Amino acid sequence: MYKKLTAAFLSVPLLAFAASQAHAEEPEDLYQNPITIKLVPSSNFTVSIHGSYELIDLENGETVETEDEIKFRHGEEDVTVRIPGGKEEEEYTSSEGYTLKEDGVSSNNYVSITSVLRAGTSFQTTDYRGSLVIEPEEDRNPDGTDGVEEQDPDGNPEEETVGRLQLFNVLDMEDYLKGVVPHEMSASWPIEALKAQAVAARSYAHNNMASNEFLYDTTAHQVYHGLSGEGARSNQAVEDTKGVIATHNGSPIYAYFHASSGGHTDNSENVWTNEVPYIRGVEDSYDTHGANRYNNWTTTLSQDDATEAIFPDGNHELVDLEIIEKSDAGRVLEMKATGINEDTGVTQEKVLPDGSSPDSLRWNLGTTLKSTMFDLSSESSGNDGVTIKTADGSEKSFDSAIGMEMRQEDGSDKAITYENLAVRTTSGVEYVDNISASSFEFEGSGWGHGLGMSQWGAYNMAQQGMDYRDILNHYYTNIDIVEQ
Repeated sequence: MYKKLTAAFLSVPLLAFAASQAHAEEPEDLYQNPITIKLVPSSNFTVSIHGSYELIDLENGETVETEDEIKFRHGEEDVTVRIPGGKEEEEYTSSEGYTLKEDGVSSNNYVSITSVLRAGTSFQTTDYRGSLVIEPEEDRNPDGTDGVEEQDPDGNPEEETVGRLQLFNVLDMEDYLKGVVPHEMSASWPIEALKAQAVAARSYAHNNMASNEFLYDTTAHQVYHGLSGEGARSNQAVEDTKGVIATHNGSPIYAYFHASSGGHTDNSENVWTNEVPYIRGVEDSYDTHGANRYNNWTTTLSQDDATEAIFPDGNHELVDLEIIEKSDAGRVLEMKATGINEDTGVTQEKVLPDGSSPDSLRWNLGTTLKSTMFDLSSESSGNDGVTIKTADGSEKSFDSAIGMEMRQEDGSDKAITYENLAVRTTSGVEYVDNISASSFEFEGSGWGHGLGMSQWGAYNMAQQGMDYRDILNHYYTNIDIVEQ
């Protein structure tokens, strides 16, 4: 899984020897269901050892004598370790890096790492179960390809990368889940809901590890805070469901989950375009209960912010925004935005989302919406639109006069391209707001993409006495719940 340990050896006997050494040094061999998580440390960090560990140089396979504290120092092409002892520190450098491996798996073993970026928070001292692999600086994707940028706390690429070592936590699946479940669902929630979350997280992780060399500790995969993030009740939920996964046609499912469905989950293709047979929309009355604070929400978006998001070229003014299609579950699939070119007065209509999945509407309109299950209304700017007197003497009303032609004093016609319209009245010239909508109001339900398990629905089902199997079978279609 990690770097090629035998590449520097040329003779066949040495190759065979190195291969056996490499096999012995792989920390994955220690665990029944190993999983590898990429952590983001500061450039230099210190590891404090609790329990029994050995430090192995990946360049030559030799064990390095250690104390309870090891200082790791960044290098673009190597890793330096400093080990306190006596009057001076011992210093070692490896071009391949090091493995800090459990010397016999034990629940008493853990390491404390200074300055690790915890997903969604900040750089902190954090404890981790299992083993560590520390490699020289190198950018690579979870699937093993090169070129990935550093990740921010939410799993998004950072604009500027900071030189740092590559740090991986290798541990058993069950111990990994203990650091995941309480950060996806509150550890104070009913135990059966926590068990459902544990099985969903385990199934999701199985699928991701099947196609990746490692996972991120962020929402790019699942939020993971190591031993420091564990909770007693969530640990119990993981232990009570040890090895249990949800499958469809014999394969682990991508057990998507979200905070609140708004009363109905949806088909996968109505949110992310791809059809997934076990992610089918279900009516979800369990979600809409009094404790769920996401039953109803309102977000107001200014006309200026909406214009900037939808027509980023800066030449168009948004004059109308409307919903044109919803799914059967009530999620918005398409919207239409109408803009007027401020220079030419030409109208442009844009269908949203523009080449993306319907779920992208949550963040593509100039604000962040909790879900795509919403209705839309516009807030008046103080006028009821514009009333136009036509050549035959009749009157017609419009939301805006932008783009219409106005007869000038010299007899020519010129398109109206400005928001404030000058109108001559009996008392002089008055300026009228030429756009009737100053803001748009979204009234919605639920929080998240709406696929798979609603966590608030799971909460209510558990409160009503249903177990985790009932919960999973409600939210995922035609699945089997099996123990590996």
